[in-house]
Amino acid sequence: MVYFLLRHSPWLSSLALGLVLVAAGVYTVVRALDVRDEIRDELRDEQIVTSQDARIPGVLVQDAATAKAQADVIKEHTLGRWGPYSQLPRDDPRRAQYIDGVALRTALNLAVMGFGITDLLLGLGAILLVAGAATVALATPALYFLAGMVVRRPQAQG
Repeated sequence: MVYFLLRHSPWLSSLALGLVLVAAGVYTVVRALDVRDEIRDELRDEQIVTSQDARIPGVLVQDAATAKAQADVIKEHTLGRWGPYSQLPRDDPRRAQYIDGVALRTALNLAVMGFGITDLLLGLGAILLVAGAATVALATPALYFLAGMVVRRPQAQG
């Protein structure tokens, strides 16, 4: 039993770790793509079209670039027209419009951040996949070979 553990536990552990890393990488990539699709679908459902003075004019907001372009235009319009919110008088009726612009910008910027997070998760998933594949393809055979060289089968007493 001791021989079996000494001979096989290193490479079996390496194999198990590699398979866990591959599974974690696949799960991370699949979830990141699901979340990205969900964000894109939610943006499309809102049917927001970028304004004509946006960096990307007249297109449906459905990705990070178009969401950022529309958020920047809304910011230009509100700040350029009325200045900072804190400088509007308390009884100014435009305060509600300003808050609407802030809410729209916040929602669009959250979508931009969501796309950024999914990009990070895709990168992390790819790293996990590569690490798992390398562990299975390189470390496991090496440990199998080394354990075979180092651990000798006990001689039968006779």
